[in-house]
Amino acid sequence: MAIFTKQKKKLNEFLLLIVLFIPFSTFSQSTEQKDVLKPNIIFILVDDFGWNQVGCYGNEIVRTPNLDKLAEEGAKFTSAYVMPQCSPTRAAFLSGKYPARSGMTKVINNRFFGNAPMLTPKVRKKLPSEWYSLAKMLKSAGYTTGISGKWHVADNYPAAPIKEKKGITYFNAYGFDWVGDASEGKAKKDKAVMDITNEVLGFIDQNKENPFFAFVSHFTTHSPLAAPDTLVEKYVKKGYTKMTDKWGLVSERPTADILAMTEHLDYSIGLIMEKLEKLGLAENTLLVAMGDNGALGRFWDHSPLRESKGSLYEGGIRVPLIMKWPKTIQAKTEIETSVHIIDMYPTFMEIAGADRQKDYKIDGESLIPLLNNNEGFTRDILYFHHPHYVPMYAKTPGSIVRKGDYKLIYYFGDYLDTEGHEAAHRKLYGKLKLGEKVELFNIKKDIGEKNDLSADMPEKVEEMMSLLRNWWDETGAPMPVANQDYNPDAPFAETINKER
Repeated sequence: MAIFTKQKKKLNEFLLLIVLFIPFSTFSQSTEQKDVLKPNIIFILVDDFGWNQVGCYGNEIVRTPNLDKLAEEGAKFTSAYVMPQCSPTRAAFLSGKYPARSGMTKVINNRFFGNAPMLTPKVRKKLPSEWYSLAKMLKSAGYTTGISGKWHVADNYPAAPIKEKKGITYFNAYGFDWVGDASEGKAKKDKAVMDITNEVLGFIDQNKENPFFAFVSHFTTHSPLAAPDTLVEKYVKKGYTKMTDKWGLVSERPTADILAMTEHLDYSIGLIMEKLEKLGLAENTLLVAMGDNGALGRFWDHSPLRESKGSLYEGGIRVPLIMKWPKTIQAKTEIETSVHIIDMYPTFMEIAGADRQKDYKIDGESLIPLLNNNEGFTRDILYFHHPHYVPMYAKTPGSIVRKGDYKLIYYFGDYLDTEGHEAAHRKLYGKLKLGEKVELFNIKKDIGEKNDLSADMPEKVEEMMSLLRNWWDETGAPMPVANQDYNPDAPFAETINKER
């Protein structure tokens, strides 16, 4: 009896150990699995990339089989938005903040205009390295982070010269572990498309065993245009003109050069897709391709969208956005919901399982509910703030609010008559007209923004303006003010003007 009791005691102790060990073991395994299953993230941002420049968005001239395949196997967003110019878009991506909140509302090397009706606000010229950037956030979740190509949110245009001058520690402060050496100055023939791509392929190879984030930041298809001669000649033989002016003539649109650049870009994206397949990473990688603003109107016709790069109309701010992530996104998904580049930050944060930093405000919403094809995404308002002059794009200080199907554009104190402005070349476009202006469009019914509804729907205008005013206050948006020294008889010229 004593022997049986002793054996029973040992058995109970053994079973207790098993019971205690099982949850610990299970927790350890699930934690390890969670780390292993964290998806890699590759974000490809294309410079000056028109909404309909991709085959699956309507380009019938250039074959873009790789981008089309991404859309076929993943999700195509038909109403994705950015800012009308580069720096504000890129700052919004890296910070997760609306430019109105971050203060980075203009291209960092834009000039000011002397004799203008409005004085533009003083704005931030450098993305603060102390902020909890997207790269820092992903790094905190165990990701190795890298960038190759264009920077343009602080100090300089391409990343490579900054790295050469200031070292990798400069980018470490922004959360990047690795920075490529690609620069369009070193590869003018194709604006460094292949240099950037090859560097990113090497980065993937080196980090294939652990989760990584690669920011593939292209210079193409920005002017001046450049593509491999063989591709340009291919389109010349098809009857398209080789450009006679590197800055573009609308009369030659589309040139063989812009068509060749688009095909070359698509080919480079295909190489990244092939690398992921070869390494067995494709199933566990979120691959995103997006434009940073519309294409330059002298090179590309955005019809049915109105206008082009630099404009507050759809051609300036609506861009292609394609996402592929086999484990989450069903093939052939098409998403009509309006989204913004600020949404990438919280989307990547959720995917990575990263923590939100206390007191760091982000404006975007995670797109995971949309990607999962459920109804958890409820936001229906987007804002845009660009309180600056860009006469070369017929652009005066303005803001936008889009709510549901409606879009309101507000000009603070003057506007340019934009009719036919794209036919001009390197001139100040349009006739300047004084006074505030409001335009209201139903984008769903009128994607070309031809029918201004503001006079017919004053209550909707007031509703939208109330939203916009409250948003200005909440974000602390930098605002333009009337220029008391404005002389309407003097030329509205490109002269240096001090920020107020």
